[in-house]
Amino acid sequence: MSHTLVILTAHAFEARTAASIGHGMTREAWGRWSLYRGRMWSHTLAVVRCGPGKVAAASATQAAIQHLDPDLLISFGVAGCPDTSVPAGTLAVATEVVDVALSELQTQKVPHTDRFEPDLQLATGMLDVPGTRPATLLCWEGCVVSPIRRPPPQIVTEGMVVVDWESSAVAQVATMWGLPWAALKVVSDHGERERMKMVAMVSGRPLEWGAEVVRRACDAALSSSPDRPRHGTSTGDATSAEEVRSGAVTQAGSGSGPGTDKDPQESPPGPAGSIEAEELES
Repeated sequence: MSHTLVILTAHAFEARTAASIGHGMTREAWGRWSLYRGRMWSHTLAVVRCGPGKVAAASATQAAIQHLDPDLLISFGVAGCPDTSVPAGTLAVATEVVDVALSELQTQKVPHTDRFEPDLQLATGMLDVPGTRPATLLCWEGCVVSPIRRPPPQIVTEGMVVVDWESSAVAQVATMWGLPWAALKVVSDHGERERMKMVAMVSGRPLEWGAEVVRRACDAALSSSPDRPRHGTSTGDATSAEEVRSGAVTQAGSGSGPGTDKDPQESPPGPAGSIEAEELES
C-alpha cells in the first residue's frame, strides 16, 4: 500500500537534498514556494521549500496536509548550535521541540503548549542510524550567539541543543491534526561570522547523509504501518521523549495546491551541494 511522506525545508539547497532520496522527481511552483514530487520506493514523496520562519513553515505544513494528504511530516535542514564543542556536520534528531516564544508565557495564565514530542518510531528509527545524536531543538528566531538575544538556558538542562526557526511550527500543526512528525537537523554553525561558508560545507555529504537517515527511518515506518491514522485522528502514542533520549525504547518492528495554475517544471532537482545565496539571507 502506498503512503505519502512530506518533507518541509526552509531553503532551496535543503529541498534539493531532500528530493535526492526520491526518484522521478519533478519540481513546480507552489504559490511562492517550490514543490518537488516523485516516489521513494513504493511511497509518494513530496518536498516543500517554504522559506524561513515559523509563519512560512506553519502555512506550508497546513497546505501540505490539505493538498498532499501526508502520512508522515518531516522538518529537515540545517540548524545552529550554541555549543562550539559540537562539530559542524553533526546530525541532530529532535527528541523534543521547544517553542521559545511560547515558553515565555509560562508565568501567565494562558493555556498553551510550548513543547512538542516527535513520533516515537520515527525518532528512534533515525537514532538507530549511525552518525546521529539526540537533541533538544529550540525554535527561536534570533541569532545563536547574540549576547542580548540568546536562547534562554533554563529551557534545557542537559543534552545537546540545536536551534532553528521552523520546526515548532511544523510540530504544532502536525500535532493539531494528529499526524506523525519528526525533525532532523544538521549542525551548520555556532553563529560564526563565516556562517555562510560553514553552511556551504555541510550542505554536501553531511546534509546528504541526513536525507538518507530520513529515507531509512520513514521507509521503515511507512512499510511497517499500513494502517497509520490519517490527519485529523490521534496517533495514541503516549511514550515520552525521555525514553528515546535514554535509549530505553527500541525501534518498532497528489492533490492540487496553491499556485498550481503554473506549468510544472519537469527538470530534475539541481545538485544538492549548490547553494543559492539569496535563499540564505535570513
